[in-house]
Amino acid sequence: MWGEGAGRLGERSRQGNVAGFITVFRISPAPFPLPTVSPSASVPGPLPPPTLSLGSQYPVYYQGEHVNLSCSAPRGEAVTGYRFYRRRGDQTPEQLPSPSEAARLELRAETGNQGPYSCQYWRNEAGQEIPSAESNKVYITVQAPPTAPTLSLHPPHPLYLPGERVTLRCSAPRDDKLQGYRFYGEQERLIHDEVSAPAGGAGLEIVAEMGKAGLYSCAYWTLRSGRHIPSERSRPVSLSVQAPPAAPSLSLSPPHPVYLPGESVTLTCSPPRGAPVAAGFQFSRDGGRKISSGSSDVHALSITGPEDSGSYTCVYWIRPSGRKIQSPGSHPVSITVTAPPPAPRLSLDPPYTVYLPGERLNLSCSAPGAQEVTGYRFYKRPLGQSSDELPSPQGTRLEILAAVGDEGPYTCQYWSRESGRELPSGLSQPIAIRVTAPPPAPRLSLDPPNTVYLPGERLSLSCSAPGAQEVTGYRFYKRPPEQSSEELPSPQGGPRLEILAAVGDEGPYTCQYWSRESGRELPSELSQLVAIRMTERPPAPRLALAPPHPVYIPGERVTLRCSAPRSEGVAGYRFYRQRGGLIADGVPEPTGGARLELRAETGSAGLYVCMYWTLHAGREVPSEESRPVSVPVTDFPRKPSVSLSPDYPVYVAGDRVEINCSAPPGASPVQYGLYESGEPPGSLTGDAGTWRMDLQANGTRNATRSFSCAYMELIQEREVPSYASDPVSVSVLPAPAAPSLRLIPPLPLHMTGETVTAECIVPAGPFIPRAHWVLRDGEALREQPGLRLPMNVTPSDSGTYRCGYSTELHGRHLRSPPSDPVPLSVTDPPPQPALSVDPPSGVVSEGLPLLITCMAPGDASERRFHFYKNGPEIVPGDTGSEISTTEPSTGSMNFSVLSILRAGPSNTGEFSCGYEVNMNGRWIPSHRSQALNVTVTAWSLPVPLVAGCGGAAAALALLLLLIPLCRKKKAATHRLSTSYWKSQELRRSRIMRRSTDISGVNDIDPTYSQVTFSCSTFRQGQELSASLEHVCSTPDL
Repeated sequence: MWGEGAGRLGERSRQGNVAGFITVFRISPAPFPLPTVSPSASVPGPLPPPTLSLGSQYPVYYQGEHVNLSCSAPRGEAVTGYRFYRRRGDQTPEQLPSPSEAARLELRAETGNQGPYSCQYWRNEAGQEIPSAESNKVYITVQAPPTAPTLSLHPPHPLYLPGERVTLRCSAPRDDKLQGYRFYGEQERLIHDEVSAPAGGAGLEIVAEMGKAGLYSCAYWTLRSGRHIPSERSRPVSLSVQAPPAAPSLSLSPPHPVYLPGESVTLTCSPPRGAPVAAGFQFSRDGGRKISSGSSDVHALSITGPEDSGSYTCVYWIRPSGRKIQSPGSHPVSITVTAPPPAPRLSLDPPYTVYLPGERLNLSCSAPGAQEVTGYRFYKRPLGQSSDELPSPQGTRLEILAAVGDEGPYTCQYWSRESGRELPSGLSQPIAIRVTAPPPAPRLSLDPPNTVYLPGERLSLSCSAPGAQEVTGYRFYKRPPEQSSEELPSPQGGPRLEILAAVGDEGPYTCQYWSRESGRELPSELSQLVAIRMTERPPAPRLALAPPHPVYIPGERVTLRCSAPRSEGVAGYRFYRQRGGLIADGVPEPTGGARLELRAETGSAGLYVCMYWTLHAGREVPSEESRPVSVPVTDFPRKPSVSLSPDYPVYVAGDRVEINCSAPPGASPVQYGLYESGEPPGSLTGDAGTWRMDLQANGTRNATRSFSCAYMELIQEREVPSYASDPVSVSVLPAPAAPSLRLIPPLPLHMTGETVTAECIVPAGPFIPRAHWVLRDGEALREQPGLRLPMNVTPSDSGTYRCGYSTELHGRHLRSPPSDPVPLSVTDPPPQPALSVDPPSGVVSEGLPLLITCMAPGDASERRFHFYKNGPEIVPGDTGSEISTTEPSTGSMNFSVLSILRAGPSNTGEFSCGYEVNMNGRWIPSHRSQALNVTVTAWSLPVPLVAGCGGAAAALALLLLLIPLCRKKKAATHRLSTSYWKSQELRRSRIMRRSTDISGVNDIDPTYSQVTFSCSTFRQGQELSASLEHVCSTPDL
């Protein structure tokens, strides 16, 4: 029971702040229940009670203060431990937890901790616990703390960013005894004491951080009863710290370490995965210079030059709770615009061409100019061939220990590091390092490599360095050096030593060589030993010729026969030409000996010898040479010369040429031969050395033919052909082609005085015309350089025309064939017509008719008349005139009448006429008639009367005019169809009716008609006089 009570008291002591008062009372001791023991056990009496006291005696404790309870046993009492109790009403006292069971217990003043409190002690005796009696009671009065202050945040944002400064402002109610303020963080952790108490409250400035976010509160304390009494805590305020969005990443596309001017790069600002949606982006350069800002996360940069080099960053921002929160800047991305560094130069030190194993040499890599170099790399083989990078120190030199296999080639490059990127230069020129071991032993050989040698033979000791050794000199020895070898004289230290075999030269020989590089001599090892042995030669054989001519000509076959004195032991034969060396081995003959067949040539003439050989100790031992025999060869006769007559550089098809073959002086030809392109032409005829031929062209192309000749000369009763002459080329061109003639203009008939141009058209070809000529009826006109000949023609120029042209060909004057004939017809203009006017005086009163007649002389099948006033032609219809014509098939026409029914002032002027005649399909104009003046005068008669009189007069005049014309043209006049005449009469009647309706004559335009009357026309006129009928006879209808 005591334990349970004590546990509940401890739980209450750990509760939170509760308002209330605690009053401390001292109560006299009173007994309290003791532990129950077994009835059979002897129970000693309780120990004397202890004394319970307070460490600080205050009438009132404020909630939260510390209270110390001290339990003191009577003097002299042995104590094993102490217990403290709290009683609640009539309940059994509960024991308070006291871990150390010491004499002191510290409590925190709380409303639930009010007394009364008591204590006891105990001790162990003989294994039993003997408790003391209960101590006096102590009461604790707990009072509520001062009123809580007010806590606020400044500035009052809903959230803060790390790094922002925030002020916690704590304001207490007015109290004169206010001593200070305290600020608390999460879990009531005291974070700050403000000893002074400003009048307006205390402020605590903190820097917003993610670890400082949470609930904050504050309190103050006052001085009461000489004690610092804390107030209640303020209502907590929440400090929300919003971390800025994580920094974005800035990437380049394409991600080159270096960019060149003209390239484009895209900068992309990417928020991290899971970041809030960005409201905008900003790109900056070189530490903050803004280059773009907006909603796009991409910025396209066009690189123009080194000025675009720099460090680029980006940020983005979000807007939570209405605040713009910007992310930290991305990691900077460097853009470098530069040209690739130029290649360095690689050099060797010492600069030997070859090195021995173990030698040290340095590779030096030198960057050109003032390049800023970060480091160097050395490679063994070019980069493009899987090169191996060599470990190199920080400097520009690489030390190598020469060894076989490290020949290289070697290259180097340098680099500069910008913004953590490596900019490599181009590779240097390759350098090969040759490392050679000490020269190996040479090989000594004999030339010829015989097992035995003959006295007098020349043999060569050849000292051959293995491989492609560069040798400076050689040395030869007879016997090895360790056996007191004798060095033999070697001219200029060459690799060959010639020895004339003789008795005493037998023995072992050896050699060595040396090379001198960079001023050093590198001797080789000694070669192997070579022994020289001697023997005698066999006797000389006999040599003969077949057939035995005193002279041979090129191409003849000659047989050389060689015979040894004894056939025993002969292994073979060889034939030689003195001062020419070995020709060939002989072919064995069944009867013994050997033969060699030769083809006589000019260069094969000379002395020939032969020898045979036997085998001795495995070597061919040659005999002495035979006596020499001579094979004379004479050359072919000298070549002749060939010539052409006539000798032109170029010929034209149809030319005849003579080919002459002339033997050189002193030659005695017996026969000649001609060859075309190396073959004898079978169709050419010739006498002695002369041939004639007619040249022909190869179609329209140039033809080139090559001719040569030769002759036969009698030499030693043999006909020997000479060398062929130098060829002569005959170039044959097609003959100039005939031109074509064209007359401009191409009319079937021309008039006197017209200009006609004769144009000679030369076809395309190899010839360039120099001049042109024209023939008229076979008679040549003047030559001219141009293609056209203008002519002011007259009838005497009529005729047939041809043309041609002249050209030059390598100094030759050539004329083309004439063109096909072209006819030219020229005629004079028709004779001048006669112009008459009615009235003949040329003066007519206004309103009266006016007739102007144009009469052409002679007769023609077809004519066209034209009238002119004051120069220009009168166009039908322009002046109110009316012209009537008949078709050429209806009859001949030799006059035309210009009829002006009512003359007016506008008809005054100078009139003339002309006509055209159709000749061979061309209308030929005549000369104009003589001009007549017409004057129109004013007349006062009434218009109807004038018109009537004028019409009657005109009709009468027309009839009188037609009487002689009818007699003259009777035989040649053609019929007019009835329909045509009726149409003319109807037309004339309409004109007359229209004229009668006009009150005046001044506005009447003249009309003219071209009329042809036949005799039938007069019979249809009602007003014709009967006395005129005999003048015309009616033609057959």
